[in-house]
Amino acid sequence: MRQLLLSIANICRVLVGALFVVSGLIKINDALGFMYKLEEYFEPGALNMEAWTPWALELGMLASIGEVLLGVALLVGALPRLTTALTLVLMLFFTWLTWYTDHCDPFGSKTIVQNGIEVVIPNQCVLSCGCFGNAIPLTPHESFIKDVVLLILLLPILLSAWTDGYVLNERKRSVWMYASALLVTWAFGEAMLEWGFPTLFLALGLAAAEGVRRRWEWEGKEWAMAGGVLAVALGFQVYTLQHLPVKDYRPYAVGESLNRNMASADELGLDPPVFDKEVRFLNSISGQDTVVMQSDYMASKLWDDETFKSRFPDADWDNAVEIKVSDGYEPLIFDLDVTDADGVSRLSDMLSEGYTLWHVSKDLDASEARGQAELNALFEDAQFKGWRVGALTPATAEDAQAYAEEHGVSYPFYTTDPTELKIIVRSNPGVVLVKDGVVMNKWAWRDIPKDCNGALK
Repeated sequence: MRQLLLSIANICRVLVGALFVVSGLIKINDALGFMYKLEEYFEPGALNMEAWTPWALELGMLASIGEVLLGVALLVGALPRLTTALTLVLMLFFTWLTWYTDHCDPFGSKTIVQNGIEVVIPNQCVLSCGCFGNAIPLTPHESFIKDVVLLILLLPILLSAWTDGYVLNERKRSVWMYASALLVTWAFGEAMLEWGFPTLFLALGLAAAEGVRRRWEWEGKEWAMAGGVLAVALGFQVYTLQHLPVKDYRPYAVGESLNRNMASADELGLDPPVFDKEVRFLNSISGQDTVVMQSDYMASKLWDDETFKSRFPDADWDNAVEIKVSDGYEPLIFDLDVTDADGVSRLSDMLSEGYTLWHVSKDLDASEARGQAELNALFEDAQFKGWRVGALTPATAEDAQAYAEEHGVSYPFYTTDPTELKIIVRSNPGVVLVKDGVVMNKWAWRDIPKDCNGALK
């Protein structure tokens, strides 16, 4: 029986460990995206934890790198009791969070305290937990089910760890467990992510752990192994923060057609999703109520049905709940627009035939004019070659003009929604090159090309 439990636990270690590493890697790859997701959770209408907002990036890094460390620790068998205890705590928290998100009532409200006064505000429901970022956009319910499954898989690992069922892997166990974990990661990456790097990343993490293990002759070997894995994860985290995500799953990724991603289902000849509303009808005297779909109400002309009206004379239309009846195509980009100082949209021109170069800044003040000299040189060359150029910011015309005068900017400034700017490029400032409406390349401010020839390489 003990051997059977150990075998089951080892299989679960492979599955949970590999998934933890992949989940952590996706967040490390796009740390700013995960930060924005945490900021959503910290909003007053969500978890009401605004005090944590300034630390969202650090908390996100801690959680994602922690996932990688725990995943590798499960695979190598390091510190089994501590590893499984921390994994359980993390999974219980994630399960509670996804349960909370899944049960959030978008039409409900909550009472919070602001400046010592109780106020009622509408719920702010987070529509996606961000478990796998933009790579696999799970619904709250799907995320909750996923966490429940992981908790079930964790149970035999916990039982084995706390009954001295497994310790640091011996060579034979390491070979088959590592090979199995790499195979699972490869299959998951190919099927769900279209990205082979997670397999390489896991291999590097395992190699770092094993490399330290074979050379460490002092006490604390397992902690030193964790340090080796931490170096791998932290190194990749620093790289993506200094530059851009290695893999971009957003609708503004290189190779994406912005015109197509903004097109409606009708424009593309596809079926759109179908929505309906649940309406509550009630009788305040008898206390009876019933829920009727709006489509059924209209099709059956219940407003003319005297029997129905006598049983349920009142209707709560204000709190009707919209539900999706069937899936369909929805535009990937909803809120992109580029307007000049007169409020005239310039987007269609910028996405027409030819080259367009954007200086993107979600916040001009926060950008601190980083790389502005390089931006001026690049955009001057682009203007000389006849490219369309412009800065996309949420700044007012007055603030943009002041910035341009202070930093010698000759290209025009346009107004764009700040949330959309965060999605376009994960750098403040950043540069985006578009040709015929298709994203050709992107750069963080540290990587701005010297001229157009460099931009086209």
